[in-house]
Amino acid sequence: MAITNVAAIAYPVNYNLMRQLLLAAKVRAPFFNGTTPGELTKNAGTASVKWERIENLTKVTTPLTQLTGNLSLPTRQGVQPTITPITASMVKYGNTIFLTEELELMSVNARASKFMDTMGENAGASYNEILATVYSGATNIRYASGAAGTTSVIEGMVAADIKAARNAINRVGGRPFHPDGYGSTNIGTSPVRASYMGICHVDVEEDIRVISDFVPVESYGGYTETYPYEFGYSNGVRWCSTEEDSLIDEEASTTDSTSGWRGTSTTLNHVYSSYVVAMDAVGTVGLGENHTKEAYMTGDMVPAIDVVYAPPTVSVADPQGELGVLSWKGWLVGKILNSNWIVKIETLASDISL
Repeated sequence: MAITNVAAIAYPVNYNLMRQLLLAAKVRAPFFNGTTPGELTKNAGTASVKWERIENLTKVTTPLTQLTGNLSLPTRQGVQPTITPITASMVKYGNTIFLTEELELMSVNARASKFMDTMGENAGASYNEILATVYSGATNIRYASGAAGTTSVIEGMVAADIKAARNAINRVGGRPFHPDGYGSTNIGTSPVRASYMGICHVDVEEDIRVISDFVPVESYGGYTETYPYEFGYSNGVRWCSTEEDSLIDEEASTTDSTSGWRGTSTTLNHVYSSYVVAMDAVGTVGLGENHTKEAYMTGDMVPAIDVVYAPPTVSVADPQGELGVLSWKGWLVGKILNSNWIVKIETLASDISL
């Protein structure tokens, strides 16, 4: 990937396989939902991504005076916006499947294509876990029902927790992702107000579903675009769920897990992290799909994820030409761009296991 005094990078890409991998990866990575994309460029050997956060301007409460007499420029006074640059170094990830002659003898490309879903799922799940770690750095924390800390959490997710998170973001000027949805003429649809993005574990999803104002995603109507793994709306937040294990923490709690909460023993409950996020709160190099170039010039945007395939070839290492390789590799970084616009909610989850 490094550029050393060349005008272009040789970068053959099979677009059909690439798109298949990306589609499989996207549905496994709900932590990408709503993030602010960054662009990775390769130039002089550097590998970093940069965002700029423009702070809100001070409110204007003084009326403008009428212009009279001999005017001098500028006729009005302006303000200097505060711009905060945020830079993160990229890290490279990847995985490989070795394809043997026994698997690939009949049709190399067809068999390789069958592995794209598996490779895409692996890439998406890997990226999702890495981004979950980024989200865990949120400094605004709401403990279930106003508890004092993680080890004092004894309740599951309720409406008051979502309201507290939404209000905290509202008070500092966070922007919702979605405008109001005023409903549809379709029977059974419900209006959905301007919403922030919510991400939770699949165990917590079941507690959110029983909150009184919950609107399932299938009741939005045809006027609203949905996200991968979105399951519904509650209290101004549209929720997506993931089975990501890193959202679960085992902490000592004052309520036994046998009382209806998930846990590993009668003295340890699982404490779950959920997130309410406003627009531009988190930045990532996303899972884009526009990867049709055969070569990339110096300074061009490099794909965030790439598929590499080589058919079996005769070599000293493989004298019979029996081994091929199919790999994904990609660059990824995530960064909290505005810590005021993301809230972590720590709760328990109802035990509905078999």
